[in-house]
Amino acid sequence: MRILFVNEKLGFFGGVEQNAGDAAAGLRGRGHACFLAWGERTDRAPEEYARLFDGAWPCAELGARVAGAQDMAQIAAQARPDVIYYHKAARLPLEGTGGARTVRMVHDHDLCCPRRHKYFLRTGRVCNHRADWRCWFDGAFLARDRGRRLGARFVCLAAHRREMKRNQRLDALIVGSRFMRDELAQNGFDAGRIHLLAPMVRMADTRPAPLPEEPEILYVGQLIRGKGVDLLLRAVALLKVEWRLSIVGAGNGEGKLRDLCARLGLEGRVRFAGWTPHEALGDFYDSARVVAAPSRWPEPFGMVGVEAMARGRPVAGFAVGGIPDWLEDEVTGLLAPEQDVAGLAAALERLLADGALARRLGEAARQRYEERYGFDRYLCKLESILSGQTPPAGKGADCA
Repeated sequence: MRILFVNEKLGFFGGVEQNAGDAAAGLRGRGHACFLAWGERTDRAPEEYARLFDGAWPCAELGARVAGAQDMAQIAAQARPDVIYYHKAARLPLEGTGGARTVRMVHDHDLCCPRRHKYFLRTGRVCNHRADWRCWFDGAFLARDRGRRLGARFVCLAAHRREMKRNQRLDALIVGSRFMRDELAQNGFDAGRIHLLAPMVRMADTRPAPLPEEPEILYVGQLIRGKGVDLLLRAVALLKVEWRLSIVGAGNGEGKLRDLCARLGLEGRVRFAGWTPHEALGDFYDSARVVAAPSRWPEPFGMVGVEAMARGRPVAGFAVGGIPDWLEDEVTGLLAPEQDVAGLAAALERLLADGALARRLGEAARQRYEERYGFDRYLCKLESILSGQTPPAGKGADCA
């Protein structure tokens, strides 16, 4: 197949870009030609990222403002795709596709939730409603915009609804969790076009390092409100056992998190390691006794958890969004109710204090990873969805 990936960013940035880049590399390894239409360069190795594809073009409809930017029809004429594989963009360039099959991976809640985060502004609790009149009462008509004098701009909810309807014309949509599948169906998407495909973890197939005796907790992810790092800091402040915490990632919430550390008296035990390339995360996982998934927002899936499982590490996290799809309580880790800081602290304390429990859950996590989340298995099912020859339900995971 000739596959044209479409994504708003060129370069390593977050889970979306990592997924698209890994998928392109894997599909090219299986004989497919992969191309990329992009809108904005990141400052994280854009040239290296472009080399994961057979060709990459700046797309004007994705916001590219560089010399040589082309519209979607021009890019499609050069790539000659059999399928266009959309990832993240505020408005997908659905026109000018030349009749190619259209597939989208829905990585987050932007498509259905006008506020994008799928949790309520005031309480931070997960929203389980479809997009409708209730969004007005949660301030969904406003979005942060630091470039405006008042720090916000108006969001047209009618335009958001129109974009949802445009996406309902796609031939297929891919989601990573049951939560995301149900969210799309709740908002009027044809259930027959929604395919559940858990994201892959492309890591070296090495045996996990032995679980360390050191009481090291690891968080990997963006430092933004939705990721709940503030909840994690409040949880570790309750621990009655020895502990240390490494926070790997960057984001606009780092300053407030450092201030919170100081107020809670956690300085000296919390290390902010900054953004780290994906291939360099192995040492952090190997040094961790437990990995934390403290998300406030309903994770569309939660890739960090599966990366931890691949390394044989148990996870402690909140039961929100797609996390319960891979974190089975008392089997691959420990779950706490949504935003239950004391419950998360209790889970972390158990895993730090009970080495036998941490090892048992870590070993089960590794086995679960091998059974469900291998890279070849993922590519096989992705090929089927992109080509329109989707395996029967329940059998897609067996084509490796």
